[in-house]
Amino acid sequence: MQKQKLKLKQASAVLQIEPKELQNMVQFGVVKPKRFEGTYFFDANTLMVAKVAFCLKESLGTRTSVLSKLMDVFLASEKEFKADNPKYVVFECRLSAEEDPIKIGVPFRALGEQLQEQMIRADLYRDLPRGRKRRGWKKEFLESLTEAAKRDRRSLRRGNLADSSSLP
Repeated sequence: MQKQKLKLKQASAVLQIEPKELQNMVQFGVVKPKRFEGTYFFDANTLMVAKVAFCLKESLGTRTSVLSKLMDVFLASEKEFKADNPKYVVFECRLSAEEDPIKIGVPFRALGEQLQEQMIRADLYRDLPRGRKRRGWKKEFLESLTEAAKRDRRSLRRGNLADSSSLP
């Protein structure tokens, strides 16, 4: 993945989740991005952790305290998980002492490929500078949106052409 550091709004666009949802995961310690001068920055590893955490949250509906513990275990054992099965990360956990343990498989490689494809969305959500805006900022902003939309449209066309060529 690219060596890019993203702010929260950009990271939420790449992850395709609401910024508030990502902010809550950071606030409750589920995702731990680096912080510099009061701003959180997400690198590729942090994005992957956030994506795995969001998948687990969506599939299990667990509380953030349980999710935080799962992510701590994931971070501590990530290399072992990848070595055992590079396509899937399998979590085995017991939600209470009375219940049988459950196994959850997260498609690790597919999530990584999905994040790589979505990194172009980060360009759409660039921050505007603080304070007074310089001349022509709105025009530059609209041009960057137009360019990103053209790239998106081209990639969709290529994908649709590839899909339609396999049809009989």
